[in-house]
Amino acid sequence: MKTKKIFVCSAVAALLSATLLAAQTKQVTVNATVAEMMNLTVDVTTVSFAFTAADYDVTTGLATKTAVKATTFSVNANRTWKITAQANNATFTFVPTGTATDPLKPSSALAIRAGAAAYAPFSGVVALPVATGGRGGYSATGNVVPVDYQMTSDLAKDMPGSYALTLTYTLVAQ
Repeated sequence: MKTKKIFVCSAVAALLSATLLAAQTKQVTVNATVAEMMNLTVDVTTVSFAFTAADYDVTTGLATKTAVKATTFSVNANRTWKITAQANNATFTFVPTGTATDPLKPSSALAIRAGAAAYAPFSGVVALPVATGGRGGYSATGNVVPVDYQMTSDLAKDMPGSYALTLTYTLVAQ
């Protein structure tokens, strides 16, 4: 019986010490560093205009073509942001049809707009503001930006051939 009491006392003592151990607490601090994140995507990287004889005004010799929502930029960012556009050259590059000489078509023959804003012509290699927005993904209001292009041609200046102007769009934090 004495052995039984010692055994019971030992068992009770073991349970009490286990209960005391279970009541101990420890703290853990979890740290996270969130880096600045901004991402710009575009759906279309080439926009083409084809001017035909029917496009030109017979009196002025001018023609204007518009490509509505020709490219769409999408932004996801954890900062407020802005997008700018800049022509890589002050003039279009020119590949003549036949022996035509380069007319040095200015970048201002191309204009852009986002939303309902007025068209803004490029001016040499000066950056144009395109859009601004806030934090969030593509579903955030304003983080999807369709861009329209408008190009003019002048029969008195534009020689037969193909014209190209590369644009650089830049996403920066505000």
